[in-house]
Amino acid sequence: MTAPPVALRETCRVVRGTVRLWGYHRERLEAGGCPPDVLDAIQGAVLAAAAAYDAAPGTRVRLTVTLQPDRTFEVDVERRLSSLDVPNGPLVARIDVDAPPTLPPGAAKPADRAYWDEAQRAASALGAHQAVLIGADGLVIDGGTATVWAVEEGVLVTPPAPPAVAGVARAALLDAGVAAGLHARVEQLSWERYEAADEALLTNAFGGAVAVRGRGGPVTDAVREMFSALWHAQ
Repeated sequence: MTAPPVALRETCRVVRGTVRLWGYHRERLEAGGCPPDVLDAIQGAVLAAAAAYDAAPGTRVRLTVTLQPDRTFEVDVERRLSSLDVPNGPLVARIDVDAPPTLPPGAAKPADRAYWDEAQRAASALGAHQAVLIGADGLVIDGGTATVWAVEEGVLVTPPAPPAVAGVARAALLDAGVAAGLHARVEQLSWERYEAADEALLTNAFGGAVAVRGRGGPVTDAVREMFSALWHAQ
């Protein structure tokens, strides 16, 4: 009997009774060590919970899956805003860390968010909404609750995972971006390069894509439109 070595968590967006990015969430749970029979049980619970949740159009609905190492899991659904839902866009702050996070297999998302929560508190103390974690080598590791992207000459750039969590929205953008006329690559990104980029944006599976305050542009707009199309596809 196999099981994930640590508790895993997936945070999903429900739109009209469905989780549009569920395939990516399932893949990440599998990469993190979730066995097939448990995955099937989780999927059944997720689809049922999403279908049963009646929300007004435009309401943000979050579905959370938490899987324990003993193979038990919980599925919760609630109305709430995303950490990216900030009027005029989130402010970011550089937060230096001594070491990258310890991640589950496949750079899956751990349920224990203490590492990122500490960075978020530090960013909040500086008046920002989102931490950009920087390692001892000066390279961007990840965002506090979102994947970090820079735009250089029309091309999206995001750090590798690991050390970043393998974000679901990140995977969707890397997969679907070409069809939307977007070009993206994964490579190491220094803080100085991030600061000098033409645009800067953040993505996660619940909030979609948002520009860092004052750093939007045509590529960020195209990414937002791509996610809007994903959420509202028939």
